[in-house]
Amino acid sequence: MQQGHAKQYPRVVIADPYIELHTGPGRGYPIFHVVERNEWVEVMKRRTDWFKVQDRDGNVGWVLIDQMEKTLSAPGIQTQFQKIAKQHFGERSFEGGLQFGDFEGSALMSIYAGYNFNSNFAVEIEGGQASGELSNTDLVRASVLSTPFPNWRLSPFFTIGGGYLKTEPKGGVFAKGTDTDFLNVGLGLRYYLSRRLFLRADIKQNIVLIDDDNSGEFLEWKLGFSFFY
Repeated sequence: MQQGHAKQYPRVVIADPYIELHTGPGRGYPIFHVVERNEWVEVMKRRTDWFKVQDRDGNVGWVLIDQMEKTLSAPGIQTQFQKIAKQHFGERSFEGGLQFGDFEGSALMSIYAGYNFNSNFAVEIEGGQASGELSNTDLVRASVLSTPFPNWRLSPFFTIGGGYLKTEPKGGVFAKGTDTDFLNVGLGLRYYLSRRLFLRADIKQNIVLIDDDNSGEFLEWKLGFSFFY
């Protein structure tokens, strides 16, 4: 029986004195190996501005595009790599950002981080604070997101989640704080700008679970800049 052939990857030759191999696709990952000038590497995969490569000794690591652009695809021909573009927006693994808006009449500021299981489904966590005339509210929330058209430049998504609210009054002798759970449903839009940056807008309907017999509803919206990688 004939055996299958191993997958063939495109190869480039190192033109700089060396390139640095990281253990993962980011500057925070340590450098564990260098490949010297005139050596070949196979380009196995790309993740935004990072390339997964393998040298002739079998060392596999991640190289930044700035170094990969100085390689040669053939003698005397510099390799051309496309910078981060819109198609990578739909292939992102992680995203995060800062948003500002309104939380039932109070000024809201929040920060979030999310992980995409695939191009359509993601989870995220969020922390924020809403400041009003009478009270301050801290919130922590976890959500599940569904993005039906991830590769559109203007990409809608739907979200469902829940979390915890802690409200502290700003004054009053008899005023006291409250701690409540809440649920929410919402929708939003992501608009790809350039490279790793996009604009994100959210609107959510929240249901506060005051006790077994009582609940309240309030609207929340926010807008901000986010990044992906």
